[in-house]
Amino acid sequence: MKSGIRVFRRNNYASVKGLLLPIEEFRFHRHLTLDKMDPDKAACIMKKAEGILEEDLTVIPLSLFRDKFLTGSRSNYEGVHHHRRDMLFTMLLAELYENKGRFVEKIADVAWAIMEESSWVIPAHQGNSLMRPNSDVPEIYMERDVPGLDLYSANCGATLAVVKYYLKDKLDAISPYICERIDHLVYLRTIRPFLVGTYWWMNAAHNWPTGISMNVLTAVAATVSDMEIREKVVERALWVLDNFTSGMPEDGTCDEGPGYWGAGAGGLFNAMLILDDLSGGKIDVYNDVMVRNLCEFISKVNIHEKYFVNFADCNGKVSPDGDLIEVMGKMLNSDELLSFGHTMAVGRADKYYFFCATYSMIRDVYTPAVKEAAPVVAKKSVWMEGHKIAVFRESEDTSKGLFISTKGGTNSEPGNHNDIGALIIFSDGKPIAVDPGIGSYNNDYFVREKRYLRWFTNSNAHSCPEINGQQQRAGGYTSSDEVCDVPARTVSMQLSGAYPEEAGVESLVRTCKLDDGMITVSDALTLKDEGEYIFHLNLVNEPKILEGGKIE
Repeated sequence: MKSGIRVFRRNNYASVKGLLLPIEEFRFHRHLTLDKMDPDKAACIMKKAEGILEEDLTVIPLSLFRDKFLTGSRSNYEGVHHHRRDMLFTMLLAELYENKGRFVEKIADVAWAIMEESSWVIPAHQGNSLMRPNSDVPEIYMERDVPGLDLYSANCGATLAVVKYYLKDKLDAISPYICERIDHLVYLRTIRPFLVGTYWWMNAAHNWPTGISMNVLTAVAATVSDMEIREKVVERALWVLDNFTSGMPEDGTCDEGPGYWGAGAGGLFNAMLILDDLSGGKIDVYNDVMVRNLCEFISKVNIHEKYFVNFADCNGKVSPDGDLIEVMGKMLNSDELLSFGHTMAVGRADKYYFFCATYSMIRDVYTPAVKEAAPVVAKKSVWMEGHKIAVFRESEDTSKGLFISTKGGTNSEPGNHNDIGALIIFSDGKPIAVDPGIGSYNNDYFVREKRYLRWFTNSNAHSCPEINGQQQRAGGYTSSDEVCDVPARTVSMQLSGAYPEEAGVESLVRTCKLDDGMITVSDALTLKDEGEYIFHLNLVNEPKILEGGKIE
């Protein structure tokens, strides 16, 4: 259910005239108090960066770009594409820490190689091009044209922008044209497309509008001195981010799950922090209840440690940015996020990636590494009305007792799996019945006729019934009549709407209940005629068939 709430407009930020700082007064992370990197994190960065110094730059031939169109595989091209940016960002962090100029020549080489790429949009997102959406070669454009803008090209613009922002004097010592070209291409390929292009994701309620806006704001903050352009970019970003919040349920439920939460709600929050920096604190929506709900979703769907409720396109184990979650807790005055973020940050000293989070990662390396987890008190019962997700547990200690989660909703969500009525069951923090997660992306994965031929996307793999040989269908197939008794830890929902007519279902009500020491899942089924009903349970361990029809 969409909220229709436009957070920034609700907080009177339709216009930002007079609110932004000039580039000379702007600085990133104005709330950050430390001026030195955490030594443990820096040690990991330095080790990685020193290895990069010895690496050769991999050439990206046309055949590698076309590989996705010929084979359907994304990984060959994206492996090289991602690694180039990872090299650049890692060496930037190393130079910021060491400050001896040792990495600058290599940084210039990698930055120049990235700028020489015909397109910063990956092959899998070429359909996002406004000019040549069906081309199997990089879009070639003149300065009057508007190129595509996807998650990766926006991140690329942000990464190059912060390289120039932090290392301008050192790069100018090599050649003043390096930073001049960064400014030029970041504007042409990232900022101008955002300003003048109209893309499908600008009205979407998933991770693209937030991830892209976050990075475009980073790019404009670091490279554009013209106040009129700064204001226009910020106002367009507010519009895009408001479209995101208006399409999300007010309770903050993320139908893309915890795997994409970092780019969705996390991207929104990072954009809020950049807007805070850009305005010197004049743009502030930290007290908005919907922002808090969007951020707290991640703690609500945690099962234990790195295990999360992973309906739709999401793996069962996720490593959210604990440092970011702690910042959320501080800025939103949320004790729940403070303690949860602290726990998620344990052991993250060596986990720094460029992916869509240049701004966030720079803040993280200046945040002290967390050595020990904080006590996390989990809610025993949560009902998320927005996407009909129930979470029940016996104990506030996530390592103890039984846990069950189920969901209703729709089979037409972003990253959809046919999983209405699916079950996830844990005991003492260990999995018993699980969601199978997600495989690798390729061409077929995004074609509806082929997507659900994969075993892990169809309903049989999600502990959902098969009726008269029929599985659930994708599209406008939904649950209905959802009723959750939160104190009693009981939820029921009508699943008949998830199945096609051929299944012959008049009614199928699934009820899940957690009593002390027992989970009960019951299906009340009425068929139009006599037929076959198969109850699927996707288990971690192979069951044993005992006498008397019992299963262990």
